[in-house]
Amino acid sequence: MQRRVLPQLIALVLLLAALVFVVQRVQAGFAANSITLDWSIFTQPSPLTQGTYLTTILIGMLLTIRLALIGIVLALLLGTLVGISRLSVNPVVNRVAGAYVEFFRNTPLLVQIFFWNFGVINVLPAGIKNWLFDHSPEQWAVIAALSVYTSSYIAETIRAGILSVHKGQAEAAKSLGLSGSDVLTRIILPQAFRAVLPPLGSQFLNLTKNSSLASQIGVAELFYYGTQIQSYTFRGFESITAITVAYLILSLTITLLLNLLSRRLALPGR
Repeated sequence: MQRRVLPQLIALVLLLAALVFVVQRVQAGFAANSITLDWSIFTQPSPLTQGTYLTTILIGMLLTIRLALIGIVLALLLGTLVGISRLSVNPVVNRVAGAYVEFFRNTPLLVQIFFWNFGVINVLPAGIKNWLFDHSPEQWAVIAALSVYTSSYIAETIRAGILSVHKGQAEAAKSLGLSGSDVLTRIILPQAFRAVLPPLGSQFLNLTKNSSLASQIGVAELFYYGTQIQSYTFRGFESITAITVAYLILSLTITLLLNLLSRRLALPGR
């Protein structure tokens, strides 16, 4: 027992020593550059929104959550459809799905956001365009880009999950009289989603963090407001720290929810 505890104690001491060293180096860097921290700026009135600068951060955080939730749902639906199409016996469907994955996965997300915002919206039918201009077109351009970009990764994840399900299960289900769609929706996909939940969670996290690129087209989400606070207060370290903490809270919340879901879907005895 002592042999097991001793390495853990040594590791803990080394970790604490490293943490103290880093803190001292950061403090020394601040002192050398005459930098003082002032966290009270977040209690000051904000010209960006009603309330304080902390309120501004929270408002941006809420919009980030909205972009992420809508994007996750759409990306999951699109990714599942494309992932299934990648396994189609129809060569046209298979190749179109493959081209979709390769195109959107291998082009920068920021370029796709610009493409949707400055290109696609302008060529849509008048009715759709007018509706978008009445409902924050920049936000919908970001949602479209995030959904399509992330779905190209989710598609490959779903495809791998489907391939992990033993073919004998599909054959047994068909022998019992189930149709192809029933086999897919009742037998294969439930097991595939359970198998690929961890990598799907990683994609959800990436989508949430990638939403920070929305600031490049003026969408007032978390990163946008954080950088605006920096411009107004000239407090760069405090502003960036607030952004970091906010994204950390979002990421940890998503991770917690996914862990709870994994436990809920875990097979008995595992």
